[in-house]
Order: sequence, then structure tokens, then C-alpha cells
Amino acid sequence: MGKKKTYRGELVDEIRGLGQSQGLNHVFTTFLEISATCISAEIDPSNAEEREKRYEEMTSAMDPKTLNCYAHMLALLALAIHEHEEDPCDILGSIYHELRLNNEWNGQYFTPDNVCRMMAQLVNPVDERPEAEDPIMINEPTCGSGTMVIGAVWAMKQKDFDFRHKSFFVAQDIDIRCVWMAYIQLSLYGIPAVVIHGDTLAMKEWSRWYTPLASVPFIKRECAVNSTEKGAATSG
Repeated sequence: MGKKKTYRGELVDEIRGLGQSQGLNHVFTTFLEISATCISAEIDPSNAEEREKRYEEMTSAMDPKTLNCYAHMLALLALAIHEHEEDPCDILGSIYHELRLNNEWNGQYFTPDNVCRMMAQLVNPVDERPEAEDPIMINEPTCGSGTMVIGAVWAMKQKDFDFRHKSFFVAQDIDIRCVWMAYIQLSLYGIPAVVIHGDTLAMKEWSRWYTPLASVPFIKRECAVNSTEKGAATSG
């Protein structure tokens, strides 16, 4: 009896299956854009109108069977990420390489999970400010598929650090596919972040993608500030 296939394995099969008729690169890129746009249209008021319009443009050109395939892919990715909730890893980045879609000629190789985890443990920002009221801010200027951010969250979880309320990540990349990969994964892992499509060196920016929990680390601080201001006004 064969070993049961993982959700990640099923996702790869689904991408390859549709890729036979539409091309692997096209299918993977479309899956990323439609998933990222769908998530952003639902949870980001500042970009909702633009993202919803783009989502409708994409889906209106698809037949129901193809659209259902993409919906199934996103469901499989969500299930795969749920499986790794306690041990977060870069699922889309590994699939990107497995399908050989990375740009080898431009040196596009994503850092493996184990290396990212080791680097996060060495930097160890949690121990530097354990009692800080403001969230720990971490910037990843060349985020790729988000693997360094995911590695940092993995390290935080090893110390039982409440990353959802006490950290915020700014991730940037010049490749829009990387932006979408990072955004989708950070959203599904529940990581507070903004993923920026831009050129870090030239200081150019084209779009911002806020994860569903992007504002969470700042809510407690805002409440504390408001409470202090009210107290000062009352005593005054």
C-alpha cells in the first residue's frame, strides 16, 4: 500500500496537471496572482477596489473548470500550511524550485529553511527586547518567497514568543512573483507584515500588500496611548 500523498504533493500534482495544457510557468504565476489578489481584495481596504477589479479581470477570462482548479490549489496550500502551523516552513519556495521555475541565470536561489532557522536563532531579536512595549520590527529587503521571515517566526515559536502581537515584518522584493509568494504564505501563517513590490537599492516602490494581521501588533500600543491620553486629560 502506497504512502498517502501530502497536501503539498497534491498541490504540485494539481499545478503540473493544469500546466500540461497551459504551461507550468503560466499556471504557477496565475495561481500566485489570483490567490494574492483574492486575499488582498478581502482584507485590505486601502487596496481592495484595485485588487477586486484585477481579480474580476482574471476570473472573467477563465472557464469554470480552470477557475475551480485554482480554487482547489489555494485550498490545498491552506491545508499544507495548517499542517505546518507549529513548524512553519517555505512551501511555495520549495515548489517553485521543484518545478524549476526559478531564474537560475540571474542567480535566483532561495535560502533553505534550515539555514534561515539557524540565522534567525543567531540574530535572536526576541532576547534583545523581551519586555519592549513596541513590536519588534524586522526588515527583509530581498524576501524571495518569504523564507527568512518564516524562519524568524519559527525561531520565535521555539521561545514561545507571541509573534502575532509583538512583531511586525517589512518584506520587499523586485520580483512580483516573489512578492505574491511571500504575501500568500505570510497571510496564511497569520504573520503581521507588509510585503512591498519594489527595488530596495533604487528605493522605488510599486505596490504594497498587507497581510490580514498587519495591524494587530499596533492595536495594543494604540489602546495604551489612548488610555494614557484620556488619563492625562481627566487629571488635567
